[in-house]
Amino acid sequence: MLNRNNGENRFEIEEWDRQIPDKLFELAMECSFDAFMITTAENGFPIVYINQAFTQITGYAQHECVGRSPSFLQGPKTDQAVLKRLSENIRSGTPFHGEAINYRKDGTEFIMEWKVIGYTNEKGRVSHYIAIQKDVANLRALS
Repeated sequence: MLNRNNGENRFEIEEWDRQIPDKLFELAMECSFDAFMITTAENGFPIVYINQAFTQITGYAQHECVGRSPSFLQGPKTDQAVLKRLSENIRSGTPFHGEAINYRKDGTEFIMEWKVIGYTNEKGRVSHYIAIQKDVANLRALS
């Protein structure tokens, strides 16, 4: 049923249609222009998932990333103050948003903007972290 509301078309959505299947989320992440990384909350934050955009940005395939710490992307020009703030946000349970220089598989630098948020499981414990990332070097060059 179509409702008119402030000039917008609004639709009533059945409860069943509001439940988004896992496969639909997977498809959305795989088709995204932004890189997605999921890690566990264990020591070192081992990677359990990356999407195709991550591979396009970094040059690393999924099999080269899974089980590794995201720190393998860091190098000499990675801002340690940003990494310290990331650690503080993780410890306090606060979402993180920042930028830092990271390194591709071929050794070239790129500026990564990223957001990190914890996923709290049904036991009330943060079990994973989701990082949404993008290469913003070209945007910074235009500024």
